[in-house]
Amino acid sequence: MNFKIITIPETQTEVCLHRDRNEEGEEIVRITALVISLTGTEPMLETVVRFADTWSAQFFVNDYSEASAKGFLRQSLEEQGIRLGEN
Repeated sequence: MNFKIITIPETQTEVCLHRDRNEEGEEIVRITALVISLTGTEPMLETVVRFADTWSAQFFVNDYSEASAKGFLRQSLEEQGIRLGEN
């Protein structure tokens, strides 16, 4: 699997995973989410995970769950000091 979108029900935030290669030719998965903060801004949260091979990257995307997406969102929001607005 090369692509997946998980919607977090509580906030209706979509967390997107996309398998790709970086400029050095390494297998990567980009995990991103666009959120609406309490201040009305729309920051994009992103992290990149590197893998040794295609199979590992595809397995990661396939195995990524709603619980993983919630953990990514919670950690990213805390690191950035962002509070979500009302939906």
